[in-house]
Amino acid sequence: MIDDRKTVDALASMTDCGVCGRPLVYAADSLLRVCGLCGMEHTTMISCPAGHYVCDRCHGMAAMDVVRRLLASTTSRDPVAILEQVMSHPGLPMHGPEHHAIVPGVIIAAARNAGALLPGGALETALERASTVPGGWCGYYGACGAAVGVGIAVSVLSGATPVKGEQRSLAMAATAQALARMIDDQPRCCKRASRIAVQAAVQYLRDQLDIDLASGELARCAYTQRNAQCARERCPFFDASDDE
Repeated sequence: MIDDRKTVDALASMTDCGVCGRPLVYAADSLLRVCGLCGMEHTTMISCPAGHYVCDRCHGMAAMDVVRRLLASTTSRDPVAILEQVMSHPGLPMHGPEHHAIVPGVIIAAARNAGALLPGGALETALERASTVPGGWCGYYGACGAAVGVGIAVSVLSGATPVKGEQRSLAMAATAQALARMIDDQPRCCKRASRIAVQAAVQYLRDQLDIDLASGELARCAYTQRNAQCARERCPFFDASDDE
C-alpha cells in the first residue's frame, strides 16, 4: 500500500494534471501550448482541460531547482503572480515545507525587480534560512512556516540580526502580521497560507520598508481536487468552477 504523499502525487500526475488534478486529455492532433514555468511554446498531444501546461523539460526537473531558476530569472514585480507560477510545478506537493522557502523567495525576487537595494546573495540566503523550517509547524508549534517566511524575507531585506533591535522587531512584526491573517479555524492548506503570506508581505513592505510591489488580482485556486481538506467556500481563494 502506498502511503507516501509525494509518491501518490507522482503516480497520479501520469494520468491527471499535476496542477489541478483533472484527468488529462489525449488528443489525436498536436496542439501548441506555452509552458507556465519557462514560457516557451511547445507542441503536445496531451493537455489539461483547464489549460495548465508544463513542458517535459520543466516537468523533469526537481521542483526546487525550477523554483530557483524561475526566481533568479523572473522580471515581475508582482509576488502574487510569481507565487502562482512557482506553485504550478507538477512536482511540488500539495502541502509541504517547500512552501516555507517559496514564500520568502517570491518576496525577495519581486523586491529585487522593484528596485529595492538588496544585500549580496539575498535570494539564496532567504531560501537557505527558510528551508530549515519543518513541515507541520502551524499545528505543532503554533507558527505557520509561510508566515515565518515573510519574517525571513523582511529579516534579509532589513539586515536584521538578534542584536539589531529595530530590524529584529521589523522581522518579527512581519511574521506576526502574516500569521494573524491565517487564523481561520480551517485545516492547514499550504497553498492558502502561501497566498495569504505573500499578500500580507505586499502591504507590510509598502508600509514599513517603503518597497512598493505590484499586486495583481486575487488568485483563484486550481488545487481543490488535490486537497482532501479543502476549506472550499470558507477559503477566500476558492473557485467553484474548479470543483466541477
